[in-house]
Amino acid sequence: MNTAISLDINVFREAEREADYLRISVPELCSRAIQEFVKNNEKSKTTKQLDGFYSTHKAIIDDDILQAQYDLLGEEEWEW
Repeated sequence: MNTAISLDINVFREAEREADYLRISVPELCSRAIQEFVKNNEKSKTTKQLDGFYSTHKAIIDDDILQAQYDLLGEEEWEW
């Protein structure tokens, strides 16, 4: 399917440079970008649904499983 979109000239030039670097066409770059956006948006929706569920339901996790999860994480620093 073909469609026309309007882009700011600076955005288009950046897209051209990135497409050249990746050795793909600008339409292919746009297609990949939209696919990635949709995929990430779906993850966000799922996370929001899970957050909503667990905000009203208590999650019961066996102490041994919880400890195993903590042990697997180690001392990593998390960014929020």
